[in-house]
Amino acid sequence: MNRLVAAALALAWLAAPVRSRAEWPYLTEEASTLREGGWSASVGVSHTWQDSRLLRGGKGVLWTFPEVEASLGVGPHAEVSAQYELLWFDPAGGGEAAYESGDVRLWTKLALFPNTLKGFSFRFGVKLPNASDRRGLGTDETDAFLTGLWDVSVGPVLVSLNAGLGILGDRSKVGSQDDVFTWGACARLPLLGGRFRVGVDAAGYSGPYGIRRKRDFATYGLVLDWVLGRWRLSLGGRRGTQDALSWGWIAGLTYQR
Repeated sequence: MNRLVAAALALAWLAAPVRSRAEWPYLTEEASTLREGGWSASVGVSHTWQDSRLLRGGKGVLWTFPEVEASLGVGPHAEVSAQYELLWFDPAGGGEAAYESGDVRLWTKLALFPNTLKGFSFRFGVKLPNASDRRGLGTDETDAFLTGLWDVSVGPVLVSLNAGLGILGDRSKVGSQDDVFTWGACARLPLLGGRFRVGVDAAGYSGPYGIRRKRDFATYGLVLDWVLGRWRLSLGGRRGTQDALSWGWIAGLTYQR
């Protein structure tokens, strides 16, 4: 039995790592796109202790399981993706726990000028209001996002920067919206010939949120990836600050072709 385990570990170690993009569970998006016809799929789970009434559900414990993401390269420099999760929330101070649908998010990523603006692309997205607003797990509003993505290599480290605009539906007033500035930054360092990768991540947005008062949401993360051929096992921790006060962990598996 011990020999079988040792052999399995040796095969996993010797599996040649492929170029594994940083997508889920990172908060910051890479500017690169999948090759035409290439695809990837991720499934994972996260656990978060929330200490802010402004977060979805409010104060309490939030589980997302399963949390899924699928991406497809639809052209030489174009990619589409979709994200979805189921939510289980246990409110602080008692109350009934809820297991409900999360929102659906659809994205398109385009490198419009790949020859003149290397390492730069745009990402367009929409959040569809599938999550219930009865318990505060959703907003019952459709949100839209436009983000500029930029990748730059600093030695072996890949740095990704995101900046853009989010248009959030305003639940407090029919036909109104909140415009927020979105941002993200991540540094990823490959280790041991690319078999492992460690990433330091931060993302958030700033602006009004539901009421006419400025809010600042920021989340910081640390992710460790283990690349096994076309598979990638990810484990990370997250810490929310300011109006997104929270802490938790996330884990999952990604397959890329």
